[in-house]
Amino acid sequence: MAESDVIEHLISVEHEAASLMQDAQIEADKRISAAKVQADELYKKQYEQLILELDAQYEKRSAEITQKKDADFRAYQENIEHLQTDEASFNTLLDSLLFAQ
Repeated sequence: MAESDVIEHLISVEHEAASLMQDAQIEADKRISAAKVQADELYKKQYEQLILELDAQYEKRSAEITQKKDADFRAYQENIEHLQTDEASFNTLLDSLLFAQ
């Protein structure tokens, strides 16, 4: 009888160990899942923040470039408007290029 009691006790201990292992695995899966969700949320938050910062930098730089382009173009137009034209020399050049023999 003592041998069967020992075997029953060992089987009972094995069942308890299996139950504890199953509970530990379930708890580990829950913790891993929660950590993954938390990591994904943190990644998404940091990604969105980075996108906002890069968009702001792009808008700022784009506005600066547009302002510089507009200023350069205005300066170019003003320079052209203030140029002196020598129509006589231009006409002479055209005559010599087009009608010279």
